[in-house]
Amino acid sequence: MKAITALLAASSIALVAAPAQAQTSTRDRLGAILGALLGGPANSTTASANGNIQAQWAAGQRPLGAQRTQFEAQVDSAVRANTITLVTGNRMKFDYGALVDLETRYAADGRISTTERADLTQRYNALAAVVQAGTYADGGTATTAVADGQAEFNRRVDAAVAARRLSRTQGTRLKADYTAVVQVETGYLSDGRISAQEQDDLDTRLDALDVRVGDVPYAQTPQTPAQRLEAIATALPSSGLSTTAQAQLRVEHGDLTRLANAYARLTTTAAERDYLETRLADLELRARVRR
Repeated sequence: MKAITALLAASSIALVAAPAQAQTSTRDRLGAILGALLGGPANSTTASANGNIQAQWAAGQRPLGAQRTQFEAQVDSAVRANTITLVTGNRMKFDYGALVDLETRYAADGRISTTERADLTQRYNALAAVVQAGTYADGGTATTAVADGQAEFNRRVDAAVAARRLSRTQGTRLKADYTAVVQVETGYLSDGRISAQEQDDLDTRLDALDVRVGDVPYAQTPQTPAQRLEAIATALPSSGLSTTAQAQLRVEHGDLTRLANAYARLTTTAAERDYLETRLADLELRARVRR
């Protein structure tokens, strides 16, 4: 709890001129500064601190921006100490950065009005409450759902291989492809949150993997490679992709069409069928085809 409470407090040290001879411990001093910014119990120290930050804002200064580097360093230290999770830490830094951006915008004309100071205080208090709790209370805005589901996915793949619905090669590739989706999720979480568009992309990728495992009941009947390629071509114009991206996918669609036609005339091996399935699933994903 001491490390958590210190996060915002440490970012605010420069906002208060503490006497060099103060006898209070570092923990008490940081707690007093945090309490001042939160509007905590009034005493001479907190009242002075609160007046100090308000005076800086009224003068058009940017005290939060000045302490951003120190705040982020404290968050990183808390993550390394396992006091907060990486996801929570990243999101704290993102939200603090958004607060700094707001402070910068408000101070652009050389002063921060009373209304703007009230807005900054309210937003800062909300972030400080998160810091004190060590977590966000919204329950799932920024979770590692894909990573958390990897063990269960691998279990499903192993069961399918044991039942001979999938070959060992297919199972190995599916696990590797799921790991790739975990990496995508990690990249999306670099700012501490998952946007609606990013969540839709993750859901699409997971749906494609579920289809390949074959143990999730879907309404449609299995499609041939030719039918899936036709669906890709149909989906491209309304995919929302740029003209350049669509042109690239059409080139790959043509290559894959020729490959599928060639395989249709041959007795293919399991590895060849797995390769075709992987290429089709990848193209469906990038063309935003929902199966």
